[in-house]
Amino acid sequence: MTRPIPIAPMMANMVRSGIAAVDGKVFDRLDSCPYCGGQVRPHDYRAKRFALLTDGSESTDVRVRVKRFRCNRCGRLCYADSPFYPRTRHGSPIVELAAVLAERMPPGQVVRTLDRLGIVLDRATVRAYARLPLPPITTTQLFGMQIPVSILRLSSSVVLRSGHPLTPDGRY
Repeated sequence: MTRPIPIAPMMANMVRSGIAAVDGKVFDRLDSCPYCGGQVRPHDYRAKRFALLTDGSESTDVRVRVKRFRCNRCGRLCYADSPFYPRTRHGSPIVELAAVLAERMPPGQVVRTLDRLGIVLDRATVRAYARLPLPPITTTQLFGMQIPVSILRLSSSVVLRSGHPLTPDGRY
């Protein structure tokens, strides 16, 4: 068994609060059909799981609502622009985090690291996300760990909405 990577409590709280802030968000914008470019009309909303969070004792589903549209030209059903990769069951920041961690450690260790960050994924899902043909993922080093910038954006949106905007030097 490999030695676990130390996770700073501040980092775990930051990741959890950023992901939790997405709960209940509605994605409802789509300009045109992604298949044929035709005009779209509203169809319905679909609840999608963004992430499953844990605090060690209980798990909480983080869900978002994504509007679906019907194309007037080709008749296809299309989803609004939302932070999900095709054929994935979690939000793109979660997929990117799993893929970035899987580049540096085996799936079992990724699962344990994600669990310490408060995110629930299984090994098969981590393996599947590691194999996806994702676009290049921008990462940064934080507390000794490579983290996708998309995770940090979620966390910074929590700070911005709290009424304390960040200054250019990162303080508020």
